[in-house]
Amino acid sequence: MVKLSSCWGFTLVETLVTAAIVAVLVSLVVLAWPRAVAASASAKCMSNMRSLQVSLASYVQDRGHWPQVPPEIDVSASENDAAYEDWWLEELKDYGGTEKVWQCPTIKRMVMSKNPDGRPKISYTPTPFDELAFTPYRWAKQPWLIEIGNMHGHGAFICFPDGSIKTMGDIIGPE
Repeated sequence: MVKLSSCWGFTLVETLVTAAIVAVLVSLVVLAWPRAVAASASAKCMSNMRSLQVSLASYVQDRGHWPQVPPEIDVSASENDAAYEDWWLEELKDYGGTEKVWQCPTIKRMVMSKNPDGRPKISYTPTPFDELAFTPYRWAKQPWLIEIGNMHGHGAFICFPDGSIKTMGDIIGPE
């Protein structure tokens, strides 16, 4: 008969060292988690803006002009916000401008602003251009989209005709 030795278990010191290592690793993950979430949301927001830039460029190429907000939607009146947002969503829907692409994950998470119908608002404001085909491309530094707030800590994101994205802080420099 074979007798099993009792040396197969862990000693108290080994268990404590293992627990200490696990505790240090968990604390590092817990401390890094908010930064990782913020970096991921920032990257998703920039990806959304690039997708909208492609949608807008496709729209201009296909229709020969920048999307023109109808005159009955007074963009200066806050009661027309839902109509303005719905119009943009409908106008770019066929070009990949889905509701999900119009929403910055940080704004959606932090602000949680809702329209009366319960739908989150769009997070980016397109620049109003005239209906001439060349106007959106006339000035390389004229933004196509601007994020509605400084949600990522360096100023609002701004998307340009070439698809590049900069923050307001990058453009105006340090204060």
